[in-house]
Amino acid sequence: MKYAIAILALSAGPAMAECPAPETIYAAAEGWLAGERLADPGVTNMEDAACAYTHWRERLEDDLGRPVGVKVGFTSKPAQERFGVDAPVAGALFQPMLLQNGAEVSMTGSRTPFFEADLIVTVADPDALSAATTREEAAAALGDVQAFVEMPDMALAEGLAPTGPIMASYGVIPWRGVMGDSVALSELSDPVADLAALSVTLTANGEVMDQATGEALLGHPLDVVLWLVGQGGYDLSEGSVISLGSLGALHPATPGLEISADYQVGGQPLSVAFTTVE
Repeated sequence: MKYAIAILALSAGPAMAECPAPETIYAAAEGWLAGERLADPGVTNMEDAACAYTHWRERLEDDLGRPVGVKVGFTSKPAQERFGVDAPVAGALFQPMLLQNGAEVSMTGSRTPFFEADLIVTVADPDALSAATTREEAAAALGDVQAFVEMPDMALAEGLAPTGPIMASYGVIPWRGVMGDSVALSELSDPVADLAALSVTLTANGEVMDQATGEALLGHPLDVVLWLVGQGGYDLSEGSVISLGSLGALHPATPGLEISADYQVGGQPLSVAFTTVE
């Protein structure tokens, strides 16, 4: 069974007449897997983008396997304004995209890669999570919170402006991400308050690139989870990961960087570090 995932909740309305042909999106996915850039999918609204993404995800699954989680993008007002959307957008994460703490991340195959401080939570109780309507209920259904630096690749064709529908068609273009230390939410004295107050400092070659708090994620990290649950159609099985979005800005990724992100969550230090190579 194909991984059921929606980009946005689609309201009733006219048929999606402008959805690209499956063959067009399959070809784009094959090119992207081979290191090529992505052409304009020809969509102008989020409904058609959702249709295009269905074909994109299907083709990626053939090479990358079943998704292991979800990336939620555009979880800050500045990001939404930049891409002309008024809500987050989500796409699948695949196991080959996720690397372990201390990794050497090769830039081979990337086109226009960036790095940013992010945050991961894992699903512990899928049934409870699907029924969650409050931050407290969401926290109780989750397992760990984990340090995470994401490396999206803005692999669009030269000169193609990244609009919300284009980015949604390609699942917000995740490429790599490095997972670091984690702590169980059950070990935090007040998971809801602790996640709201979390802080992170992102550095590259010893230079501070960003500092942010949990408020950067839709006002509260758990609100990203609740948004995702509210869309329906996502495979949030036990152990799956949810990347919650940008804690700060995107920074160009080039070989020769020593990148680290240091978090404080409820008095618990978490960190992730890696290097970029050719």
